[in-house]
Amino acid sequence: MGDKAPDFEALDQHGNTLVLRELLELGPVVVYFYARAMTRG
Repeated sequence: MGDKAPDFEALDQHGNTLVLRELLELGPVVVYFYARAMTRG
């Protein structure tokens, strides 16, 4: 398994705020970073 992430807030594709601690109440969460297309990773 990966490292535990600190609590954070982020916007979803619709502009809604997501809070990690709230999502974890629903079950496991996978955080995936996708570097912008056509840029160096």
